[in-house]
Amino acid sequence: MKTRRYALALSALALAAASFTANAGIVFQNLGVNAPPAVVGGHVLTPFDLSVQNAIPVATLVTSIPGNPFPGSLDISPAISKFNFSNYSGTWGHGYGGAIYSSGAGTSPVTYTLTLPPNTKAFYFYGVLRTPVPGTITAVTDSGTNSGPVAVTTILAPGPDSANGFAFYSTAGENIASITISSASAGVILAEFGINAVSTTCASEGYTGTKLTWCQNICEKGYTGATLDIWIHRWINRYRDLPYCAVEGEPELPPQEN
Repeated sequence: MKTRRYALALSALALAAASFTANAGIVFQNLGVNAPPAVVGGHVLTPFDLSVQNAIPVATLVTSIPGNPFPGSLDISPAISKFNFSNYSGTWGHGYGGAIYSSGAGTSPVTYTLTLPPNTKAFYFYGVLRTPVPGTITAVTDSGTNSGPVAVTTILAPGPDSANGFAFYSTAGENIASITISSASAGVILAEFGINAVSTTCASEGYTGTKLTWCQNICEKGYTGATLDIWIHRWINRYRDLPYCAVEGEPELPPQEN
């Protein structure tokens, strides 16, 4: 019956939409100048592989930061210059001496957006300023969780610790799609990234072809609103169920009648 089919589609759509509600459960944690923690908000985090970052030639403009230990890329916009820590005098802190990513020097405001790998539930990065004068860095997730202006020092500052860590984590299974990093007073230097394990993806669930593409559109592209609704409707109409990310803890819907 058409009425029953429509009702089931709406029921499935509502269920899926509930899984994509505003990410009110994303929390910011100021890591200070301490070494990166192994666990943030109950999520185990793994540092990025520095060997592939260190191999990038000095002064190369990059739009993707390599070394993610799990599937997916960490992208950055606009492009940022890769350097080695040894190219600078000063202190990063807690023994870090790997690759760093630097904006231009000066006192002009800067803004960068990190686009995180699919299904990221927790992530951290460290940052300092490029001028001799300390200031602040602010980080905001795509869900609106805001670190507020965090006081940071500069890579030129003396002392055993300089870089400040910024961490965000999910409390109810939400994904963190992006983090926008800004400084109102100076250029920034970013480095020392860590991420939680991505346990499930559309590919790991065995989806292929059209089903893989549609699953990625629903679960991994960060779509919301009407765009997300369209892909969920298409999925329901063809496959009569929901992709893995929309059915956690929920029973599978019964087949729809023709």
